[in-house]
Amino acid sequence: MQKVLRFNFGALQRPKLHIFDNGSKHTPSGIRATIHGGTSFSGIYMGGMLGNIGSELIFPHNHQYNYEDHVRELKTTSGPGQNWLLHDMNYDNKEMIEWTMKNSNVVVNLLGPRKHLKNRKDFEWINITVPKRIAEACAKNPGVIRLIHFSACGANPHAQSLDLQTKYIGEQEVLNAFPNATIFRPSVMVGDNDDFAYHWQVQKRYFHNFNIVPDNCQAKRQPIFVQDVAQAMLNALKMPETIGQTYELGGPHVYTLLECYEMFHNIVQRPPKLAHVDKQLLLKIAQYIPNWKYFNIDYILKHGDDMVVQAGSKTIDELCVRPLSLTQALQNIFWDIQARYGGSSELYER
Repeated sequence: MQKVLRFNFGALQRPKLHIFDNGSKHTPSGIRATIHGGTSFSGIYMGGMLGNIGSELIFPHNHQYNYEDHVRELKTTSGPGQNWLLHDMNYDNKEMIEWTMKNSNVVVNLLGPRKHLKNRKDFEWINITVPKRIAEACAKNPGVIRLIHFSACGANPHAQSLDLQTKYIGEQEVLNAFPNATIFRPSVMVGDNDDFAYHWQVQKRYFHNFNIVPDNCQAKRQPIFVQDVAQAMLNALKMPETIGQTYELGGPHVYTLLECYEMFHNIVQRPPKLAHVDKQLLLKIAQYIPNWKYFNIDYILKHGDDMVVQAGSKTIDELCVRPLSLTQALQNIFWDIQARYGGSSELYER
């Protein structure tokens, strides 16, 4: 039987996490992970990275239908009998939160606000209250060795976006409840069906090839490919020195939003079409219409915030990952729109 080493991580005595990366879904890795927020854009990538090495995965969710696409695709993240979908999750119930990680040794929190949120109270609930409860449940469970909490680049109490303001406070609450947590602050992540490049595509479809922008698009972004973030998460689990640390994850280059839009248009070989609308007018419109994933209050506010890696912070390089550039990542996700604008008959062939 393998000997289990013990280290003193703060006030808690927790065993070291042994990971056996044999490159197979059917060979146990030693990880049993509870992933909160698995139905998010990044959830399938994080689950897939862990499942690919033979981890057992638990996905709590509160989607209405158990076999909608966001839920159903999670079954592909690991081998047969190695993942469980826990429906009807209620984050008001602390006992239920503790139950979801009863036999887990890794917990990943990907939870974030839905696009329909409009007031600060709702953002505080999902970005502060729920992460704090998850961290407290981890602290009560001696079997939980690692907690990876996802925040965002640009999180600070003075940001325009309510999401970024409350994410910063949520980080502090998580570390207070579970000092061994590792905080990830990714910049905007790009990948299939993301909230950045794909967002741009959908806006063009609905607004007659225009993108609605509330300013001069000079806010900075440092886009990173979502699979690079997933690799960084796996590497962090293998590196005990990442315990209690905060990492800001960004790609190799910093762009303004205008440069990003120009790059998108260059790839699809179409001229940029930006509809500049007064920010205050957009906010008034957004207050009186249902928030839509591709046009909402937080999108308008966040548009003016920089989301880049801050100087002096720990970066993805320290997690032994060399991220793809934005142009390399976009080639993987713009194949369909390139075919559509190019008039190709191979629209659905990759």
